[in-house]
Amino acid sequence: MKTIVTLTGKNDVKLKAIERSDLEDMAVLANDPAVAANLRDTFPSPYSLKDAEEFLSLIEQGKLNHVWGIYAKDKIAGAITLTPQTDIYRHSAEIGYWLGAPFHGKGIMTEAVSLLTEYAFREMNILRIYAGVFAYNEASKKVLMKSGYHLEAVKVKAVIKNDVLHDEHLMVKMNI
Repeated sequence: MKTIVTLTGKNDVKLKAIERSDLEDMAVLANDPAVAANLRDTFPSPYSLKDAEEFLSLIEQGKLNHVWGIYAKDKIAGAITLTPQTDIYRHSAEIGYWLGAPFHGKGIMTEAVSLLTEYAFREMNILRIYAGVFAYNEASKKVLMKSGYHLEAVKVKAVIKNDVLHDEHLMVKMNI
């Protein structure tokens, strides 16, 4: 397992390694259909304690890297990932995240995205970070825009979620 640097932001927001003692709370937060509705189908729904344990196991085995727990006032609130790309895309990374409903509307996710974005630009030799956002996910687009991202493209009918085709908005921030 790679060591995850703890990133500390404003308003008691921290990004740090997910702790085994937080898995039960994480499972409760993630077991919300509204969370899964905005994520890829690989995200389990319903989400159980076993799913949280398997997720942490993948991180500990080094099969998932660049994964942080989002903590608000030292309580697990969600998770955020950065996936560096390879080959000709080696200076790009994809950001992905989710936040439990009790933590919505408090600026926590905007702070988390900003923290991780600045860290990636400063420490990881990343020049371009992007997120694919379902067109209907206005909250996520607002988070990204508040964090300095802009709409680069609309990928028409590019994703299928719950058997419905949707547009995907490609949100990007550059460090050039």
